[in-house]
Amino acid sequence: MVTLVLLGLLFLPFLIFGGITSIIWKRKRRAVRRWTAISYLIAAGVLLLGVGPYLAAWALTHAGTRPPDKALKETPADYGVPYEDIVLEARDSVRLSGWFIPPAGRNAILLCTHGLFRNRVEMLSRAMAACRAGYGALLYDSRSHGASDKGLISLGYHERNDVLGAIQYIQRRYQDAPERPRIVLLGISMGAVATLEAAAETRNYSALILDSPFSSLRQTVVDHSWLLLKMPRYPFPSLFLFWLEQFAGFDPDLVDAHAALQRAQPVPTLIIASEGDERMSASVARALYEEAKSSTRRLKVFGKDVSHGAAARKHPDEYAALLIGFLDTALAEKAASATAHQPLTRPTAKEDYPR
Repeated sequence: MVTLVLLGLLFLPFLIFGGITSIIWKRKRRAVRRWTAISYLIAAGVLLLGVGPYLAAWALTHAGTRPPDKALKETPADYGVPYEDIVLEARDSVRLSGWFIPPAGRNAILLCTHGLFRNRVEMLSRAMAACRAGYGALLYDSRSHGASDKGLISLGYHERNDVLGAIQYIQRRYQDAPERPRIVLLGISMGAVATLEAAAETRNYSALILDSPFSSLRQTVVDHSWLLLKMPRYPFPSLFLFWLEQFAGFDPDLVDAHAALQRAQPVPTLIIASEGDERMSASVARALYEEAKSSTRRLKVFGKDVSHGAAARKHPDEYAALLIGFLDTALAEKAASATAHQPLTRPTAKEDYPR
């Protein structure tokens, strides 16, 4: 027994030292684990805020039609409407594929521009409603979408060249016609803003139809950063816009629907939105409606059952009636105005062609 006590006393310092060392080591391990976790969080934050905006901007500018839309094979023939496959050039020479349906009784053409990640099929039901009423239509795939050639996607800036190229295609097609058809510009989402940006640079159109437009590129990036990623205004959206400018070669602040609307001519304007659109608030459409300079302007806001750009799909008959009613009224008014101000000599410059 005495021997055991002596051995215990002999090893007691080692036991105490071992216990203290074990406690300290456990605490250190917890500290190491804590600092490791903090380091991982910092690294993840740097990755998200540094590399994330870079990758997101690159992906957007180099994207195209999403797979579900690529699988869509509808054509005007499925609606019993004859059409022509065409290729046209954007103002900056990007080759665009499209469909052309000539007017049949109403001497006007609806020029349709689809939204981001979609293709011309998105505009098909809208265009077919107009064609059944006797209007013509031109539907095309924007750059990097559908069957069109590659080009940098810019949420409206470069895409305005697509709209301007399509306008020029119609003008050239009818340059020798005794009476040239009037052009009505219709765009949805990104296509609506591209349409507005184009309208600010030409006078060769008779009416505007804007379905689910966003207010500005900067604001829609901020809104979508919060909606999709729960990211605040700073720093992710600002970094994304910085990289977007580097990749696409333009100042994002140049894409502004409100500013473009003020530069556009005061033609009859129809603006469409929905209360169920979480991406492009109906308040944007209301603000644009108030700012529109035309005396003939109309705002239609669908209900909460309609998500972004889905009004034509959810309420096809109401949408078609809205579209045709606006076209009939707007173009009749434009024709009356043109007759009242008929020039004594026929203009020859392209920019002065009757619209």
